[in-house]
Amino acid sequence: AVTRQRLEKEAAEERQGRERMAESSFLQLQTDVAVECHLHPVVLFEILDHFTRRNQDQKRVIGALLGSVASDGTVTLKNSFPIPQDDVSHQEFGMFFNTMHELHQKVNAREQLVGWYATGDKDEVAEDDAAIHAFFEDRTGDKSPCVCLKVDANIGDASKIGIGAFTSTNMSLPGGEGGRMLGKCFSRVKCEIKTYEAQRIGVDFITQNTIGQGGGEELGSELEKLEGAILKLIDMTETTIGHVDGVLAGKEAADTKIGRALAESVSAVPRLDMAEFEGTFSKRVQDLLMVQYLAAIAKTQVTFWHRMQGMA
Repeated sequence: AVTRQRLEKEAAEERQGRERMAESSFLQLQTDVAVECHLHPVVLFEILDHFTRRNQDQKRVIGALLGSVASDGTVTLKNSFPIPQDDVSHQEFGMFFNTMHELHQKVNAREQLVGWYATGDKDEVAEDDAAIHAFFEDRTGDKSPCVCLKVDANIGDASKIGIGAFTSTNMSLPGGEGGRMLGKCFSRVKCEIKTYEAQRIGVDFITQNTIGQGGGEELGSELEKLEGAILKLIDMTETTIGHVDGVLAGKEAADTKIGRALAESVSAVPRLDMAEFEGTFSKRVQDLLMVQYLAAIAKTQVTFWHRMQGMA
């Protein structure tokens, strides 16, 4: 009987020990709502410009991200400003950030702080990034997520710029008030480049035009721009026709979204016969030639007037 009681006592103690071990090794992960980022090209250009103008001893640059947060958790990155210091413990770091943030709030109060950026490997977050992320996370608040945007600025041999966005969640052990805080777990979130029509035109202009002798962009003529637009339209039309032929032949899978987009595009084109189209096109060309002729006459008169003033 004594042996049986001792065995039961040892089994109970072993069971209690396993329960305590399970409680102490349980890891609690605080999860947030799903986040999706929309990145404007102006922010990307500002980051690359900051990296280009860095000091020679700087390996990377960091800065603050400004934008807005939608009700569905989508974070729009609209603007940014650089921070010269990358040491968050330095006193100048906080002073410079507060000053720049106040100035941006005076200019556009709708753009709130949504995170920060850093150049480097787009696929990982470094150990010293946790302190910087905590600095910005305290200032974004609990209502909106804090986004860490990593940009690979070494684009010499790359065909496109590498970007990666991350958000953090708290890791803690249960027990006591709030548990025991262990650290932060960074997880990647979806990040897409979204552009307005004016931004898209500007990006196309920068990528397609050449640099002149004075360092500025060389603008093409109106006919060159028209030719480029027509060639681009023809290329897009051929791609669309190839996709439709592939779907009809069973070589490609049908997509309802693409079908709706094509139907909307076709329905937006007015129905005109060949004679009516040629007449309308001819009138527009004549109007354009008349405007160019009047502009040339006005330019000649201004030049003649300047020369007369110089002779007087």
